[in-house]
Amino acid sequence: MSRRAESTEFSMPVLLLFVTGTAPRSQRARVNLARMLEQVGRDDIQPHEIDLLEKPKEGVKHSVFATPALMKVGQGGDVSVLYGDLSETDRLQQFLSDLNYD
Repeated sequence: MSRRAESTEFSMPVLLLFVTGTAPRSQRARVNLARMLEQVGRDDIQPHEIDLLEKPKEGVKHSVFATPALMKVGQGGDVSVLYGDLSETDRLQQFLSDLNYD
């Protein structure tokens, strides 16, 4: 899923990880994302985690209605979302492939 963030410009890609507390799929998503960021040499990136059990309005605000979900907001405001526990390493690596900015 891709779209453009409304009137928001970012100087670098931003990662938002939407979770639901300590649910097993959310826990796996955290681990899988951290592992992949390390694998691609971007363990310097700290995704912003949003727990929809604590902040349900954030899901509506960002149009995220299932968890876990990893949202990437690019430099031009382009938004992409990857749903699931992030265990499909090829899909996750492709999703993160443009994080090589400096």
